[in-house]
Amino acid sequence: MKVFISCPFTGLCDEKKYEIKEEYKDFFNNLTKKLEEMGCDYYLAIKRENWGIDHKGPEECTKSDFEGVKTSDFLVVIPGNDVSKGISGGVQGELGWASALDKKMHILIEENFQYSPVLMGLNVLAPTQYHRCSKFWDREMLDTIIRIVKEELLVREGI
Repeated sequence: MKVFISCPFTGLCDEKKYEIKEEYKDFFNNLTKKLEEMGCDYYLAIKRENWGIDHKGPEECTKSDFEGVKTSDFLVVIPGNDVSKGISGGVQGELGWASALDKKMHILIEENFQYSPVLMGLNVLAPTQYHRCSKFWDREMLDTIIRIVKEELLVREGI
């Protein structure tokens, strides 16, 4: 099973250099380790571009991200919040592709953050589930994502 992790990139980078801030690396390392332990393939631009060190240009990353959405079984979407300087423009594009391709999406929504009606209404276009999180980039969010993936694995196995 292949999971596409759609999340802010630029908004989590150090302002002085295009590299993910240290405080988020543990979250993504723990997430990808858990996915690998469950036997899942994943697409995560942050890891593909080595935290931003091997940053790809617009043409390359757009094509790669689109192919990642197309070839994934479902998406786990972290739209963004105040920490990531709002909703990610890249995530918005990926949501559009996913809904047009009728991909299943699990969107993590932070309590007390205002999301657009279009984001909150994607469930009328494509199979979409919303999951509330009290805080982003913490153990609770990681556990929520792992629970989602485990449930998808069970669905795939017909259990």
